[in-house]
Amino acid sequence: MNRSFPIISIKLLSVTAIALLLPLSACMKFVTQQGNVLKAEKLADVQVGDSRFQVESLIGTPVLKDDLHPNRAIYMEDYNNPDTGEKYQHRVEIIYNESGRVKSLKRFGFDDGSTADKKD
Repeated sequence: MNRSFPIISIKLLSVTAIALLLPLSACMKFVTQQGNVLKAEKLADVQVGDSRFQVESLIGTPVLKDDLHPNRAIYMEDYNNPDTGEKYQHRVEIIYNESGRVKSLKRFGFDDGSTADKKD
């Protein structure tokens, strides 16, 4: 009598179950948020004349630092929720003067439609 048959069928059943369940994990929709998290209340605290350190303490390190424009910092937030269909992109551009203080702050893509908040 061959007793290996039940062991093989259990292994085969396990492999089949895993093979059938594995594709279900690909059916999930993920909320994606990339870049900085730009909260309006934090941005409101950034004032003309603030130092680069103060700004980065409030809203974090910029996503983009351009070597050709060292006095410019760009913060970007990209959000996508496939379940609700909610999508948005926010961008904040901060220009610093030669002494490293905020000269101007521009906002793009926010609900209030503003493109320029604060200038020197």
